[in-house]
Amino acid sequence: MEYLDRWNEEQRRVAADWRRKNQQLQQALAQISVRAGSRNGELSATVDAHGKVTDLRITPQALRLGEVQLRQALLETIQRAQSDAQHQAEAITRPYTEEPANAAAMTFIRDILGPAM
Repeated sequence: MEYLDRWNEEQRRVAADWRRKNQQLQQALAQISVRAGSRNGELSATVDAHGKVTDLRITPQALRLGEVQLRQALLETIQRAQSDAQHQAEAITRPYTEEPANAAAMTFIRDILGPAM
């Protein structure tokens, strides 16, 4: 029984550590907010860690661009903000996902669930 007690205690410790790291990771990701401006400063877009647009700022100059140029400026600006947010999220998650135990667990989960994970 002593062996099982030690094993159970170790599993509780590992689970608690996993929950703590996961909570820290979620908090760090929630802090990501990236604002990117257009080349000429007519507009800016802010996105979160998931690339979701959370704010758009459009100046009167932007409104004078015309439909095609405005659309292009919006798309470029949003995509630049999303790319920056993705790089920040990857940098935050890298230590967590590259930790050998976590990497092994993620590989195991992907093997079970398939590539959609």
